[in-house]
Amino acid sequence: MQQAKGYADCKRFDAKYVFSTNGHLYGEFDFVTNYQNGPFDFPQFPAHQELKLRYAKDTGIDIEQPEAAMLFQADSPAWSQTRYYQDAAIRAAFEKIILCQQNNEASRVLLTLATGAGKTVIATNLLWRLSQAGQLPKPALFLCDRDELRGQAYSKLKAAFGDNARIVQTERGQNAAQNARIHIATYQTLGLDDEEGFASFLSEHYGDDAFSVIIIDECHRSAWGKWSEVLKRNPNAIHIGLTATPRKLQENKNKNTEDDEITANNRQYFGEPVYEYTLIQAQEDGYLAACEIVKRKASIDSRTFTKQEILSANVKAIRTGKRLAKEDLTKEEYTGKDFDNELFIDLRTPKMCEDLFQLLCQNGGPEQKVIIFCTREIHADRVTQHMNNLYTRWCKQQGQTPKDHYAFKCMGGPNNGSDMIEPLRGSSERAFIACTVDLLEAGVDIERLNAVVFFRYLQSAIKFYQMVGRGTRIHEETKKYKFWLYDYTDVTSLFGTDFITKPPKPGSGGGNLGGGDDNDGSDGPAVAEIAGQTVIINPQGRFILSSRGGRDTPIPVDEYRREVMQRVLSEAHNLDDFRALWIESPKRRQLIDHLLSDNFSPDVIREIDQMNDFDLYDFFGHHGYHARALRRPERGMLYIQNNQSWFNTMDNKASIVLQVIGHQFSQGGTDALETPALWEVPTIRQAGGLDSLRTLGAPAQVMHEAKIRLFI
Repeated sequence: MQQAKGYADCKRFDAKYVFSTNGHLYGEFDFVTNYQNGPFDFPQFPAHQELKLRYAKDTGIDIEQPEAAMLFQADSPAWSQTRYYQDAAIRAAFEKIILCQQNNEASRVLLTLATGAGKTVIATNLLWRLSQAGQLPKPALFLCDRDELRGQAYSKLKAAFGDNARIVQTERGQNAAQNARIHIATYQTLGLDDEEGFASFLSEHYGDDAFSVIIIDECHRSAWGKWSEVLKRNPNAIHIGLTATPRKLQENKNKNTEDDEITANNRQYFGEPVYEYTLIQAQEDGYLAACEIVKRKASIDSRTFTKQEILSANVKAIRTGKRLAKEDLTKEEYTGKDFDNELFIDLRTPKMCEDLFQLLCQNGGPEQKVIIFCTREIHADRVTQHMNNLYTRWCKQQGQTPKDHYAFKCMGGPNNGSDMIEPLRGSSERAFIACTVDLLEAGVDIERLNAVVFFRYLQSAIKFYQMVGRGTRIHEETKKYKFWLYDYTDVTSLFGTDFITKPPKPGSGGGNLGGGDDNDGSDGPAVAEIAGQTVIINPQGRFILSSRGGRDTPIPVDEYRREVMQRVLSEAHNLDDFRALWIESPKRRQLIDHLLSDNFSPDVIREIDQMNDFDLYDFFGHHGYHARALRRPERGMLYIQNNQSWFNTMDNKASIVLQVIGHQFSQGGTDALETPALWEVPTIRQAGGLDSLRTLGAPAQVMHEAKIRLFI
């Protein structure tokens, strides 16, 4: 029951009632009233209708009204294997929509989920359930700001809706999606980013109140007053914002326009998120890759260069080679945050590239999929050049032929690197290191990405989280369950900071989508390059992302591991106590639950320590009790070899079952011994399964003895 109450208390499950049973009696905990009741006999278990009525009373939702039908629909057959948090997000969205409708309020919903958590699948099933409930009398619009996002949305929506999901585009002078139920468009398609023909496609092909539902993907990426047009023309539609980084506007004396408020201040327009699922939660659940942070720092970044100092060095413009005059320098002082943007240090980029290349070689080899975020285009050019030279030199040393397009600049346009995104995503033979400014900041899924690198200073937490999100996806094919975050500019200090954006500057057009970082990667005034400076790259430590006080916080790896082990040692003071605890399934699960509830993930630290081949028993035993750690196959085979005399004392079928248990442990560890699937293993089933163990006594006691022998 304590574990069940933990589920109710955890917002990510969105559970109002939980039940616990021992197979004979049951108890319940009501999160609304905070009462725990029971135990009761099973025949008293509340019927479905009774639970529905209790839910209706506690939420204030009239489940008899037609709109409530959306709550009781199943997912689409195409996406029926949804994760628990995706279902919880949809239910939370529906609850707000229904309550808004009951109160005659505009239906505005904000869903906040970590990058890689499957927001498009959520949108697809949300629209599917609405459709099945008869709540799409008019078409739905899925709106995004990039062709890449549009293509990803189309593939998922089409899988559910077939030809009823279409991309908005001109076809023989008509809207290709005009007869579809689901319209998928970019701002650009609707004319929402074109000043001359503002909203031309939208006004030509869609009247007012044309949609039942409008979903804004990555709604933090406001176009500052542009895509608000489609919302204002459809005030009676359900408006749903999806993002990993919901934006707030910084308070300003000058009142923002209505358009700015709609498109930029997500929380004010849509309301507070009805459901949130964070990066750390997804990592704890195993749905997103673990992250190891490696911090480095160039010694030169602590220097400040004055205008006079730069002029005295007779510096030249980096692009023209001409000497700079006083009027060419726009600042009186230049610090590390100006490097590679307004002032280049000739050795800084080469030294950082050399250091990064060595780290790649140490942590998996140089032929990894990596994104390096650079300060501006000319910086990306230089990083690309140095990384390619380092790779060529390495290949000569290894006696191998370099692979094509090892490092490449990725700045948009087919002749500027965007054509390399596909091989970066899918090929193991070319396109490894993408050097970009912010083209790959958001919306590009690269599951096999092994590392995200920051050579660029940032002020915007929104941009930072979106960039980090490129590496969070798991890739089963290459066994990628972790990614590296190499931080050369202390950007990881942005973890845990609020997603607040400064209002756009008057007359700026408000093109700053991420907020706080005005550089768009283009080359402006002439900038200086200074030579003759000593540059040393210093290590700053290794960290794991965790949660402290409700905020994302990088924790030093050694400290994280030490705190994990302190919690284990507090529950089992020596190895014998730990073994006894581990063998008892409820106690073992309680230990893991305690760690997770304190925001410590055993699987994450095991991944960081490169001990995935070891069961958690051996991981804890090694770090906590200085025991020899055995890999799962080794422990499984030793169990079989060392217990032959025990197996010989029993019936042949029982012996087969108990020996196969060793093989199952070799493949799946302790968890493989505590699942009903164990008894469906063909060899075990053919040998009689649990019935064969009954010849030795109570099966639970026999399994207990087998575990003692396994973990000895």
